[in-house]
Amino acid sequence: MNKKRIILAIVIVLVLVGGYFGVNAYVESGKYVTTEDAKVQGDLRAIGSLSAGKLVEWKYKEGDSFAKGDVLGIVETVPARGNTPASTVEITAAEGGTVIQSAAVQNQTVAPGAALAMSADLDALYITANLQETEVNSVKVGNKVTIQIDAFKGETFTGHIDKIGLGTNSSFSLLGSSNTSGNFTKVIQRIPVKIALDGTRGKRLIPGLNATVRIEK
Repeated sequence: MNKKRIILAIVIVLVLVGGYFGVNAYVESGKYVTTEDAKVQGDLRAIGSLSAGKLVEWKYKEGDSFAKGDVLGIVETVPARGNTPASTVEITAAEGGTVIQSAAVQNQTVAPGAALAMSADLDALYITANLQETEVNSVKVGNKVTIQIDAFKGETFTGHIDKIGLGTNSSFSLLGSSNTSGNFTKVIQRIPVKIALDGTRGKRLIPGLNATVRIEK
């Protein structure tokens, strides 16, 4: 086989391979919406004291779970008058969860409303995926979703669309952007989609993990 025939054969193989992947990508795009702009999320709750004083007891560290109504800590309040004895106030869990971050230090002075720890219900995590505005009309609540999480290579999770955002991510920015130059560049906006997990397959998911989702149209 001469050199020209070898080159021709290579070109034909490349065209066939490229055509296969091109057709496959076209078929996939017709059936699914896929994005890598997705993360594991949870409803985070700040834990703090309703009263000012000294944190005389703190019972939970990061990773500890608690139930609704559990006493997480005790604050000794500052007497309003010199001859008034100090009293104690319990910091009680409004909902069950797990401490995922703690800044509480025993005997520190605390202010009312200041966060001593953050918690989340690790049994109620979900996925937030940000879809392009040109894609969001292709999906609806209830659509099935296949999920891959970077921390668990080779594992596939399933879920379904629970909620589609009513505004783009940029619309929730505290500071609006202004254009004073007179130039304008259109930027594709992204809309958050909440995906409920069917289960965790025994894996311990935590908020913030990166994910890739494929949503059936």
